Amino acid sequence: MPSYQNAAIITSQTIHALGMTLLQAGKVNEAAFQFRKALGLAPGFTDAYLCLGHCLHLAGRFDEALEVYDRALRISPDSAPVWNNRGNALLELCRYNDAAESYSRTLELAPDFHDARVTLGTCYQALGQFAKARAACEAVLRVDPNHAEAHWNRALLLLLHGDYHEGWREYEWRWLKRNFTSPLRDFVQPRWQGEPIGGKTLLIHAEQGFGDTLQFCRYVPLVAALGARVVFECHPPLASLMNMVGVRTVPMGEPLPSFDLHVPLLSLPMIFGTSVETIPGEVPYLTPPADRLPFWRSLVPDEGRLKVALCWAGKSYPDPGRSCPPELLAPLATVEHISWYSLQFGWKEALPLPMADPTGHVRDFGDTAALIAQLDLIITVDTAVAHLAGALGKPAWVMLPHAPDWRWMTGREDSPWYPSLRLFRQARPGSWREVVQRVAHALENRARPARLAPAD
Repeated sequence: MPSYQNAAIITSQTIHALGMTLLQAGKVNEAAFQFRKALGLAPGFTDAYLCLGHCLHLAGRFDEALEVYDRALRISPDSAPVWNNRGNALLELCRYNDAAESYSRTLELAPDFHDARVTLGTCYQALGQFAKARAACEAVLRVDPNHAEAHWNRALLLLLHGDYHEGWREYEWRWLKRNFTSPLRDFVQPRWQGEPIGGKTLLIHAEQGFGDTLQFCRYVPLVAALGARVVFECHPPLASLMNMVGVRTVPMGEPLPSFDLHVPLLSLPMIFGTSVETIPGEVPYLTPPADRLPFWRSLVPDEGRLKVALCWAGKSYPDPGRSCPPELLAPLATVEHISWYSLQFGWKEALPLPMADPTGHVRDFGDTAALIAQLDLIITVDTAVAHLAGALGKPAWVMLPHAPDWRWMTGREDSPWYPSLRLFRQARPGSWREVVQRVAHALENRARPARLAPAD
């Protein structure tokens, strides 16, 4: 090999090492620049392709990451890590069949690549192939019983199918999962395991997202009923709603009072032995702040029409497939005698139906609850809005992807968690158009009595 080629390789390796240092420091864009420089000197440097693709993935540039991995495979077609990372990019792009093929190729090359098998199970779950998804998790656990990601995915599948007895136990593995959305709280005080607690002070700390807290805060008064003094730490935007008798609410970030024991909020269903049949499902278990109702009553006048709110998009992580493209909402505009209100925060683009947007007046979930109290019906995708409407006992129709989040279960139009909710499920992955058509038909039937009612 000519000496100038040796020098280029050595230089590219030095640049690659600098890129790794920058990546470990969280400087993703700077690292990507160095990996590109390394590839300019050594176009066959597979590790630089891997790292560049990873940087693009971290930056949310999944299409570009996919292109990088495909270039790498033209050079190293038998690289299991490249096939795996390619599958990760395809998964983020909701190309589940293609991602499954990429993970399968990974496993042909490296049968013990357990993360790839777990994520292959995630693809199967997204495609509604639940038995294959569970088999993938259990295959990993047979050889690696402490694989937290496999336990986590298995937990979600068990809960999805109503096996709460085993599912809640598996759900505890969330604290060992890499990149879990909530940090493990490191308190000196012991964790409550369900033992008698009368006369003691228990800290219940919320975790994960707003929807999780809205769904599971129903357990907080049940703990207080056991004779405990309860401190409930929750997200600041939710604090104004958590006006529970006998419970002291503390927004996250504020100093905590002294306490004897603590417990994460989503561990309470396991402690209470919750099954599908014993879900504490009485609603409402939350109420809007009374002092906010007059303002929202004045903002949402009663005009003799059905007052319906829409929310069509949720966070892309961890489920990018739960948002409905707004242009597909057009069939709803054909339903007459509806006053439309937006519950989609921060939306600035054009919509296919006329809609008032009162969200600019919303300060926190207390305001959102007071707004929802003025409406007749909420139509939403799987967001915190669905959980809030359910907690308030407000009628809501929830549009769900083909493979929904575990809490919506499968094969039913109702929710044991929220009696006031009706579920509209995709018949196949990505089929939002058909879901909206069914919602429009149901709304036509709902609005008809309002049209026929005599005017005052």
